[in-house]
Amino acid sequence: MNFHFYVGNDNGNSEHDLIIDGKIIQQPNVNCTVDQLPWSEEQSPESFIKNLQDQLVVTIDSPAARPGMYYIGKFALESGEILDNLQIGIDLKSDMDLPVVNTLAQIAAAAVQKGYEEEKKIPERIDVEVDMATALPVTQHTDETSAKFERRFTSGSHHVTVHLGIQRVAVKIVFAFVKAVPEATPVIFTLQKDADGNWRDGDIFQEFAETYNIEKKFNGSFFKDKRILHVDIGDGSTEYPITEGNKFLRQFVHGSHHGAGYAIEEALDEFNRLIHLPDSPRQFFSDVIKNLKHKYHARAMKTLKRPMESQAKQIVQNVKRQLTKARNEIDLICVYGGGSIMMRSILYPQLQELCAEREIQLLYIPAEYAVLMNAMGLDAFVRGKIYEALKNKAAQPA
Repeated sequence: MNFHFYVGNDNGNSEHDLIIDGKIIQQPNVNCTVDQLPWSEEQSPESFIKNLQDQLVVTIDSPAARPGMYYIGKFALESGEILDNLQIGIDLKSDMDLPVVNTLAQIAAAAVQKGYEEEKKIPERIDVEVDMATALPVTQHTDETSAKFERRFTSGSHHVTVHLGIQRVAVKIVFAFVKAVPEATPVIFTLQKDADGNWRDGDIFQEFAETYNIEKKFNGSFFKDKRILHVDIGDGSTEYPITEGNKFLRQFVHGSHHGAGYAIEEALDEFNRLIHLPDSPRQFFSDVIKNLKHKYHARAMKTLKRPMESQAKQIVQNVKRQLTKARNEIDLICVYGGGSIMMRSILYPQLQELCAEREIQLLYIPAEYAVLMNAMGLDAFVRGKIYEALKNKAAQPA
C-alpha cells in the first residue's frame, strides 16, 4: 500500500498537535522507551484501530533517532514509566529525539488507520511519502537549526513498526520535502483562510467583531495586509513575532521563557503536597487543569493562581518591549496558544487596557481554536503555493 500525506506538525512543549492527511491529532508530547510489549493476552488487532493514538506502541528504526520500542503520548503518560519530555527553557527542539520519534509514530499510526479504512483489513506493510511543514521556536529558529531539523526527517527512510496487540504493521516513511518555519508565523495563514482555501469566518472572530462594532460580514480578508504582533503562549516559551501581510519581519524576532509550564512547575510541589503524592509529571497537572470535573481541579487552580499572575505580568512586559521596538506601529495584537487559555482571566484585561491606550486592536483567540492555530497554519502552508515553490527550488540542482 502506498499513501501520500500532507502533514502540518506543531511539536509543542506540552502538547503535540498535528494535522495528518486533513485529520487533527492531539496528544501529550511525551514518550518512553520500553523493553517489551504491554499486551500478553490475545487482543484482536482490529480493536486497536479506532483509538490507536491513545494506545500507541511503536518500534522505531530511523537514522534520526535512537532505535527502540516506545510508548507514545497518552499511553506513555498513563504507563507509570519514566517519561521523556521537552525540558522547558533547556532543550533545543532541533537536537532532540522526542519530536522526531513522536512525529514518525503519529504518521505511521495514521497510515495504519487509513489502510484499514480502505481495505477493511489490517495491512502488513505500508509505504508513506510525506510533505511536511513544522516549526521551531522563534528564538531557536535560524537557517542552521531549521536546516538541521529538516535534514533529520529528509535524510534517509524511517521504518516504524506499529504494534496492534501482538500483530505488527511495518510502515516505511520517506519525506519528500520538509520546511521548518518560525513558530507563530503560520498563524497568519490560519487567520486568513480555512481548510478549503476560502476566507475564514465564523465564531473564531465573533468576540472581536462585537468588541469593535464591525457590522459587515467579517472574514479573514481583514488580516491580509495587517501588521500583527503575535503572542503565542506555550508551556515553556512565549513567542512575540511581528508579521505584515504574509511576511515574517525578522528584525522583530523575540521570545521569552515564560508560559503556563513555568507556572505549573512552580505550583507542582504545592499541588503534589495537597494531593498526597511524592511527585507527578507536569502533563498530569495540565490534564487536571483542563478537566473541570477532575476531583483535584479546584486544588490545582488554587496552587496555580499566584505563579500564573507572575507569568502574565512578564508576558505583558515583553509585549510592551515589542511595541516600543515597533514604535507602536501595530494594527493588532493576536493572542493564542495553550497557555493563553489558562491565563485569559488575568491577561485579557491587562492587554485590553494596553491596546486601548496605544490605539491597537486585540484579538484573543477563543479556547477551542487557541491550541490549534499553529497546526492549522502549518497545514494550510504545506498545501499552499509558497511551500510548492520552495520544494521545487530545493529539487533543482545547485
